[in-house]
Amino acid sequence: MIPKTSLLKQQLRQQAASTRNQLTSRQRQVYSAQIMQYAREYLLLNSIQRLLTYKALPAEVNTDALLANDALDVYVPRMLDDCDMTWVAVDATSQWKQVGFGVFEPSQGKLWQPSSSKTVLFCPLLGFDTQGNRLGMGKGYFDRWLAKHGENIDVVGLAFSCQALPKIPVEQHDVPLATIITEHGVLSCPTA
Repeated sequence: MIPKTSLLKQQLRQQAASTRNQLTSRQRQVYSAQIMQYAREYLLLNSIQRLLTYKALPAEVNTDALLANDALDVYVPRMLDDCDMTWVAVDATSQWKQVGFGVFEPSQGKLWQPSSSKTVLFCPLLGFDTQGNRLGMGKGYFDRWLAKHGENIDVVGLAFSCQALPKIPVEQHDVPLATIITEHGVLSCPTA
């Protein structure tokens, strides 16, 4: 039997995905450009030197503008067999390979290592609420990785404003967002 919280999350995922999929490709393009502008301002304002981000799927906020940023050390996840992931450095010359679910990963590059440099993780999501709760795809890659390595990393969700939900149920393993960036701006979330 599926726990009640998991069932509710599944329903919210379907709702959020349906809402996001109603955006036209033009809306996604325009909103993504606005979100990238706010994201660049956020990185500059916070003097970020290291960025963990993702290469977007077609329905997600497009992050390509961040992937070849000479001012930052940028890393993208590579999924591992045990539902874990590692982060690989990318730049304008990076080669990409398509893996399961249409995800693109860097073919090669140096691996991310924890350091004293301030690091931000721009996280994909299906839904969010104003308390900083994130609804991912349900595999738990990001939550598992953050449980091991998330100390001193600010987790920022990138989303279209239509992905906002009134309230997302929280489970013990869920890692909250510090900030959410949409096409309307930057939303700071309450800290625990």
